[in-house]
Amino acid sequence: MSIVCAARKNGEIAISADTLTKYGALIASSDNRVTSCKLLRVNDSVVGLVGWCAVSTALEHLMKADRELFRFGNRMEILDSLLKLHLRLKRDYFIETREDRDQPAESSQLLGLIINAGGLYEVCSYRSVAEYRNFWAVGSGRRFALGAMYATLRSAKSARAVAEAGVRAASEFDDGCGLPLRTRVVGIRQ
Repeated sequence: MSIVCAARKNGEIAISADTLTKYGALIASSDNRVTSCKLLRVNDSVVGLVGWCAVSTALEHLMKADRELFRFGNRMEILDSLLKLHLRLKRDYFIETREDRDQPAESSQLLGLIINAGGLYEVCSYRSVAEYRNFWAVGSGRRFALGAMYATLRSAKSARAVAEAGVRAASEFDDGCGLPLRTRVVGIRQ
């Protein structure tokens, strides 16, 4: 899978991601794959996605084609955007929405983090949106990442250092994650 981590500290929010791509047991490192960055900038936000490459590519295409769909100012704006994106992903990109019988809603196949001057948000495939105060991680190495970010939050000098500690830990201990990492930082709205 992948790892995306984000953290808030000292007036900034940082988001960091690994660059490894896996297709089952086959891997493509950033040395070999041109499109290895999992962080996408849209309007005033940075989005980090994990999961299927087909969904990330469709979302990247939509970000370039219709930027107005991506209004991420707060939790409810993000939810409104996810509802519109779900329809577009199904209709225009033929995203498979079925997963299993016990799921609460159709899946958008989206899992990621969004950062902007307003906050740090997690988006899930069933269009739930959570906001986090200090840090969060998504992806296959998230347990390692959360532990590393928790351990460094107080001593780290910056949000970047906290987020990158999470990606490094996940890359060290989870076979779905791999360095090098990429990071983006935004200032927090006061």
